[in-house]
Amino acid sequence: MILGGARVTLNDSVGHAGALDVGLPPNTEVGLATPTGMADTSDFLVPVTPSIDTEPSTDTEPSIDGMLEQAERWGADGRHRDGAKVAEAVLARPDATSGQQAHAREALSLHRLRLGDFEASVHQGLLAMEYFVASDDLLRQSKLHCTLALAYHETALNEQALRHVLAALEAARACGSRTAEFWALSRSAMVHEAMGDPTRGMQLSRQALDLARTLDDPEAGFAALNNLGDTCIEVARGQKALGLDASIALQEGLIHVRGAVDAAQVLGHTFYESMALSNLVSILIELEEYPEAREQAYRAKEMARANGYRNLEVNNDAQIAAIVRAQGNLDEATAMMDAQLADPSAEEDLMLLTTLHRALFEMHKSSGRFEQALNHYEQLHELTFRMAQQTAGLQSKMLINTIEIEQARHDAERATLEAQMQRLRAEELDTAARTDPLTRLPNRRALDMELPLMLERAERDSQPLCAAMIDFDHFKQVNDVYGHGVGDEVLIAMASMLRSVTREADLAVRMGGEEFLLVLTDTSRERAGQACERLLASVRDFTWASIGPGLSCTVSAGVAQWDGVERSSHWLARADAALYAAKHGGRDRVSIDPT
Repeated sequence: MILGGARVTLNDSVGHAGALDVGLPPNTEVGLATPTGMADTSDFLVPVTPSIDTEPSTDTEPSIDGMLEQAERWGADGRHRDGAKVAEAVLARPDATSGQQAHAREALSLHRLRLGDFEASVHQGLLAMEYFVASDDLLRQSKLHCTLALAYHETALNEQALRHVLAALEAARACGSRTAEFWALSRSAMVHEAMGDPTRGMQLSRQALDLARTLDDPEAGFAALNNLGDTCIEVARGQKALGLDASIALQEGLIHVRGAVDAAQVLGHTFYESMALSNLVSILIELEEYPEAREQAYRAKEMARANGYRNLEVNNDAQIAAIVRAQGNLDEATAMMDAQLADPSAEEDLMLLTTLHRALFEMHKSSGRFEQALNHYEQLHELTFRMAQQTAGLQSKMLINTIEIEQARHDAERATLEAQMQRLRAEELDTAARTDPLTRLPNRRALDMELPLMLERAERDSQPLCAAMIDFDHFKQVNDVYGHGVGDEVLIAMASMLRSVTREADLAVRMGGEEFLLVLTDTSRERAGQACERLLASVRDFTWASIGPGLSCTVSAGVAQWDGVERSSHWLARADAALYAAKHGGRDRVSIDPT
């Protein structure tokens, strides 16, 4: 039932005049009528891949990408049951990738929305959204947020709807898509209007119209005019309810809706024209211009009947009855509404039934037919209770569905974080096992892991590799005279000096006690000896007195170059022998193995 105005929203359910699945029909699957009677007419699609022939052959299974394209095309053509079947078939394919599954869920979310299964629409949409957020696909995020916003809006969960329209707008602007921004603005206007803020809805609708005028998109232009006209109707009705003058809003709406009718005629799109005519009739009724309203209502009805737009035809009948009633012909209006109640197609349209029973109650009451009035009042009460029950039940299911999906995502994120923490703890333990706790230099275990790799690189790149064994001179005296605490500070200072003379590819190791090892990559023994001489000078000149009064320290070093074939233990033993040669030669000096 769209007596209150027909609004255009994202993702057209009718791509051509002959489509039978039009607008948002009453929810035959879950029994919930659409509260606003919106007719959705945009073909804002995000292609999956270039066009592929997706018709199944007798000997090969259709490609998944081709099936996804077909699901989207059928959405644009209004074939939502067929589109849902294709999307579900993709989800059943074991060879579908996570991205293809997300695109299938996105399509299924839209198809289920159009079929009135809002719970399934939200479920599939939220699952698809996780992938699009993870892959940073902002355009699809914006489109999907719009779909979710409408699903929540149709079940009066407007706070959730508002969250999604804001996210749609943010994503559209972030990806730079003005078309996506237009639809996000249009959807935002709808939600604010439903939340009792038609003034903000009007502002957003005007922004959408301004943006549509910059787009090379005739359908967006039609939608902007039609939606703004619908918003004007709601603003005017709100003003009338407060006893205010609504003529300005109605005249503005009249201009926009007449423009929408003209735009639909230019497009040659009869469904769009039928919708715009329905809005035109609503405004004319509010303006009390009943002759033209009746003329346009019959025109719209004939167009709807000729093209199979059953929902719009039923709406036009309701509008005609409202016009007849407004002109004071209560008996004729009563007969028309009774005929509508007897139409089997109206049985599942709870919004239409509510409107008819309320009008018949009021007309019978004003005519003094109190028994009939009471009968319609009781029917109205029962319908109101049924609608509240169905809406509350569906809202509960949708909120539980949303919470369960969010909980599953949080659980997955928590599991991921726990795995990361375990990995970090393992890495920390491994690092601690390979690190000297006092100097924070690598220890012997680290040397055992790194040295084979350094030997392999040196052999592969034909580069020289040198080892320098370094040991403090008379370190025992430092501990005996100054204590082990000062001795530890000396070792820490030495570690800092070793770091200053090593490059990223080099390795400085504490071998134990006061003995250290430098492994210098791409360095000949002569250059290694020079580096050690500089190190010895640094040690000699260091202000050891800052650690202990009167303290002075020196070190000795022994250098050996790897010969390219010997085992590492033999090579390090040569460096160690060179160190002892330096000690026997008087200490505070560098000895280079001659091999």
